[in-house]
Amino acid sequence: MKILVCDGLHESGLELLRSADGVHVDAPDRLGMEEIRAQLPEYDAMVVRSRTKVTAEMLENAVRLKVIGRAGTGVDNIDIQAASARGVLVMNTPGANAMAAAEHTLALMLALARHVPQATQSMREGQWEKKRFMGTELYQQTLGIIGLGKIGSIVADRAIGMHMEVLAHDPYITPEAAASLSVQWVPLDELFVRSNFITLHTPLTKETEHIINQPALDKMQPGTCIINCARGGLIDEQALYEALKSGHIAGAALDVFSSEPPVDNPLLSLDNVISTPHLGASSIQAQANVARTIASQLVDYLQHGIIRNAVNFPSISSKAYERLRPYLTLAEALGRLQGQLYSPIERLEIEYSGPELHQLPLQPITQTVIKGLLEPVLSEMVNLVNAPILLKERQIKLVTSTTSEPRGYTGMITVRVEGKGQKSSIAGTVFPGEGARLIRLNNYRLEAELEGINLLIQNLDRPGVIGFIGSTLGDHKVNIANMHLSRTREGTKAMAIIRLDEEAPPKALDALRNHPNIVSAQEVTL
Repeated sequence: MKILVCDGLHESGLELLRSADGVHVDAPDRLGMEEIRAQLPEYDAMVVRSRTKVTAEMLENAVRLKVIGRAGTGVDNIDIQAASARGVLVMNTPGANAMAAAEHTLALMLALARHVPQATQSMREGQWEKKRFMGTELYQQTLGIIGLGKIGSIVADRAIGMHMEVLAHDPYITPEAAASLSVQWVPLDELFVRSNFITLHTPLTKETEHIINQPALDKMQPGTCIINCARGGLIDEQALYEALKSGHIAGAALDVFSSEPPVDNPLLSLDNVISTPHLGASSIQAQANVARTIASQLVDYLQHGIIRNAVNFPSISSKAYERLRPYLTLAEALGRLQGQLYSPIERLEIEYSGPELHQLPLQPITQTVIKGLLEPVLSEMVNLVNAPILLKERQIKLVTSTTSEPRGYTGMITVRVEGKGQKSSIAGTVFPGEGARLIRLNNYRLEAELEGINLLIQNLDRPGVIGFIGSTLGDHKVNIANMHLSRTREGTKAMAIIRLDEEAPPKALDALRNHPNIVSAQEVTL
């Protein structure tokens, strides 16, 4: 497996990658976008930071690429939709640089309050301007935090230690959760009105883009200071420029900008703006943490299928993966079986029952069923990441349901499909030490292994049919590994699932289908 490191990585992360079995790492100096695009088809994984923009065009010919590792938190430099459509997993490292980003926020807030950069520059120019740089204390001031995730929570904790009153707005945090951090949750408009300092710690999304805009700035009290160490697009920079120039906003401390580097940005011409070149994660400790974290995540995924901190797929811890693994095997086999048995499909229904499944994360299992269903019938690559997208493109409706009722098994997955007025239902479970088993196919109850080449034969329940099947396969030199039989009741129809050592030739299948008591004969590979 080959990994391309595009933007540099701390040596501790590179060492971890290079020490992994079967992994080759290339880390050239500052590749250009066209160079990356040209080289990417040779690689299974890539590591980027904020410099490299992973676009749909860049991914067009990345035929081997399985995963993109973002050494950092923000992924707005990666086209997630394009990556997902190509089945490429995107991982980031949330929290690995949280302390560095939080401390940089506090550093900028203190520097802004006491005019440290401006006073330093004045001293370098030979001045001694004590009156000019009169500052303000943070003690008993009100800090408004937009985004109370890991970084925001650390900032809140430190600000409380400085005896600031802390307000927070985060639509994904309850007032009770905020109160447990000694923080008051407030609506966004109230935060704008009450805060002396406002700091941003939210990702850049359609909902948060320009969350600080002209109407928001108008609501703020005169003399408010704004700190942004999150994402540049969170602030309408032109509106902020006007508010700073008028003096309504006293100052701004900016580590990030809408366009980086910020060429000819008017904000940088203002005396009441201090800035740093996207240094939030730039501590020695943070860079080492981020590098080791993304390296271990890539190795775990490429070698063991363990998914952590993925932004386009549910994360699976190593502990959860061990419990999930047999059900993932079952899910893919059930989906693959239905995909080969039934077409066209207009509706896919997955039902999970039993106390064991009720305790597991089910989204990875659902996407594995979809992968199994589509893989045998589509020419393009299908994997766990792009399977839901491909299902939606084919206008197949997905319905899932869960019950803790055992129904005879600690964990059972039922996969039903519908199309053109017809229905098909199969169910399976996992037997400890024995693996995945098919336990029902429509109305037939059985217990068949879900692996290898299988011949599914539905026949009239008449004497001699099983003998005919065996002799026909024998005549064509096809060996039977095992056989499972089921019938609804005597004298009606029966089902035989026969595992073969090799594929049956077309002439053998034709002979079986032409027998008057055989309703259908279909070969499937699991």
